[in-house]
Amino acid sequence: MTTKRNSLRFLVEQADELYSARHELARVEKSVELLRSVGRNSFEIDWRLARAYFFLGQESGSIGEKRAIHAAGVKAGRAAVKESADRVEGNFWLGVNLALLAQVQSKPFAILHAVQAKRALAKAVEIDRGYHGAGPLRVLARLQQHLPLMLGGGSERAIKNYEEAIRIDPTNTVTRIYLAELLLKMNRVEEAQEQLESILLTTPLPNWKFESERDQARAKAMLATLDRRTSAA
Repeated sequence: MTTKRNSLRFLVEQADELYSARHELARVEKSVELLRSVGRNSFEIDWRLARAYFFLGQESGSIGEKRAIHAAGVKAGRAAVKESADRVEGNFWLGVNLALLAQVQSKPFAILHAVQAKRALAKAVEIDRGYHGAGPLRVLARLQQHLPLMLGGGSERAIKNYEEAIRIDPTNTVTRIYLAELLLKMNRVEEAQEQLESILLTTPLPNWKFESERDQARAKAMLATLDRRTSAA
């Protein structure tokens, strides 16, 4: 029994190391192969599979691939929640994959999965709102900004959750880029600029290097676009 526990621990440590090098997509694909090689359900395996599928789906350029990958992420996330319903990891990555799956589906299924995503993310917020750089609040806000009021969405609700997420983790560039996008959509340009400028001043944390560098490049491009609009006016 001790040998099995130790081998599982070694395997998930390897998977985490591969995921930390996600700037190379092949490393995440390798982590999926490694995790699936176990051949049985385990909470520590399943939530990591859901995380890896999220990233692979996010980075895919094909709608069909995104749909298939996020569906696999939903399956892994549901398995993790079934094994440990009161752990944040399963609820969070289930919610993330459901939200992204909803984006690539026809309306009836999109609504169903968006509502399910909202439920899973609300549970993750309840368990640990600070997990993954205040991820439960960030992804819930991202979902809310696309949901109608009658389904618990709306821009003001989203902004409230983004702002709380930033209070919890002010270094997270993903939260700030999402908030900036929403503020621009609402024509709150000065507030959006503040968020974008904050992103450029952020020192990337080691675990968030991929996202921080991506978001800083995007923030520069968005600020340049805003400058051109201002000059043209």
